[in-house]
Amino acid sequence: MTGVITHTIERWDGAEAARKIELHVGRDLQFIRINGTVVGGLVGVLIHAVSSLL
Repeated sequence: MTGVITHTIERWDGAEAARKIELHVGRDLQFIRINGTVVGGLVGVLIHAVSSLL
């Protein structure tokens, strides 16, 4: 099963796939990007704080 998925994804054009995803997701994509940035930043600060304490 994973072979079929891998083969399908390998055939995708990156720009075309991104365009289709943006069309289907719409405005929610911007919130996903913002949330990803915020969560990534918080995780980075947490990792830095823990490594500084150790």
